[in-house]
Amino acid sequence: MGLDAEQLPYAVAAVAILISIFMALQPKKSSGSETKYPIILGFATGNPEYKVMQTEALKVAKSSPGGSQITPGVLDRIYGNSKIESRYLCVPDFSPSLKRDDDPLFYPPTDDGSDWYKIPVEQRLDKFREKAVPLVSAVCKKAVADAGISMEDIGKLVVVSSTGFLGPGLDCAIIEEIGLSRGVDRALIGFMGCAAAMNGFRVGMDYCRSHEKAALVCCVELSSVHTTFDDNINDSILHAIFGDGCAAAVLGGKTAAEAPKGAFAIVDDHAWLMEGTEDGITLSINEKGISCKLSKYLPQYIAKNMKGYVDGFLEKHDMSFSDVDFWAVHPGGRRIIEEAQNGLGLTEEQTKYSWSVLNDYGNMLSPSVMFVLELILNEHKEELNKGNDGFSQGLAFSFSPGVGAEGILLKVL
Repeated sequence: MGLDAEQLPYAVAAVAILISIFMALQPKKSSGSETKYPIILGFATGNPEYKVMQTEALKVAKSSPGGSQITPGVLDRIYGNSKIESRYLCVPDFSPSLKRDDDPLFYPPTDDGSDWYKIPVEQRLDKFREKAVPLVSAVCKKAVADAGISMEDIGKLVVVSSTGFLGPGLDCAIIEEIGLSRGVDRALIGFMGCAAAMNGFRVGMDYCRSHEKAALVCCVELSSVHTTFDDNINDSILHAIFGDGCAAAVLGGKTAAEAPKGAFAIVDDHAWLMEGTEDGITLSINEKGISCKLSKYLPQYIAKNMKGYVDGFLEKHDMSFSDVDFWAVHPGGRRIIEEAQNGLGLTEEQTKYSWSVLNDYGNMLSPSVMFVLELILNEHKEELNKGNDGFSQGLAFSFSPGVGAEGILLKVL
């Protein structure tokens, strides 16, 4: 049935009213100024007390049961070509000059050498707890103080580690030691290797976008408590590059208007599992500890895949390589940084922060890229204090078993 001329205006008005009501009921999209971003409010890093020079570590490797069987000169090349000058380890066995009477050797030599480094995984994890709790607690306190907030302002605790599996875990110890609320939301991330900090950031980011309270993300790795020399070459490589360390960041959800001047927001994360690289990084738990095996092809996997990974990340934000002010490349080892540079066309100057961390600390697994970020954040703050602009945006990334590339995009809002 049609409408006559008199009814038509009323019908049009009714339709317009219905459309207005429908639009009003739709969820409102936040404008850019109202969007909440995870802002880095506080940051801190720390290491165990024993600073081990690479020359000392080489001597220990040569005297080990496995190391003594390696062809002469091989260990010298492994340790000498590592681009590592020093590292920090939580047990005194690898820095004899610093040994204290109240902290006995964790790997005391046996008379015949047959059981040297043959320590059950349970004992290794007990040592992890003993050394990790005071370290991670101190670093978390420092990060919260740097953020200028109280412990009650922390609503989410994210604890990351691939070298310590405990229950009750470090999350419970941290709550006790630093005075977090017993109602704090907890998340544990394990066995994601060197990229685990990125997974931790991702969990903290999601929390901050939808909650008023802040998230505390901490990474702690103590590889030294898992030292073995069973697989001569692989174990020697692991002992030559891995160190112990801890890092923590406080993230808070803020709009661009609320964010502290010059603070970095983590505006996005990006992950990519590379094809045909399953052997690149493998982690395992056995009766003698937690171990890692690195494929000789790992540097090639990184060189081949990183350009596509970064291109995909930048395309999501209509950015090009020239828009990136800084690169926080995981300092996983000399070849890792070199092949990341080759794959992305970066210079040593652009990866200088990664080379610096590798030289001073070695590969600390998950905290490593956070140590790189700390150098960048400190330089950024120094420039701001001088009245300069500092950095505006950059990428940080590291690698997980698989091999996966995991990264974040940071911007000053």
